[in-house]
Amino acid sequence: MIARGFALLVAFVLGGVPAGSAQVPSGVARMLCSDYKEIVRQLGARYQEVPVSIGLQSNGHLLQVFSSPRTGTWTILSVAPDGTGCVLAAGRSWEMTPPPPPDPPA
Repeated sequence: MIARGFALLVAFVLGGVPAGSAQVPSGVARMLCSDYKEIVRQLGARYQEVPVSIGLQSNGHLLQVFSSPRTGTWTILSVAPDGTGCVLAAGRSWEMTPPPPPDPPA
């Protein structure tokens, strides 16, 4: 079921982006890459997903998690400095877990 959801995500992003603008980095088979702003627009419009987490990868790209409490869907993007976003994973049933309590002072 998750694979079907990912296939649908790929289809809607590619369907909403001119064919020549989708890119696949060398060495990465079937990774969906397109303009970051367009991916974000479509995630919001179709799935009501918003950014919930962000981190810096060792290669200088941003790793960004989007999710929707309403739909339960989630998407993980890797964003290059040039504005290209690549969908790394997508699925359903995203849950936020509370952070662990801080260690008591010694």
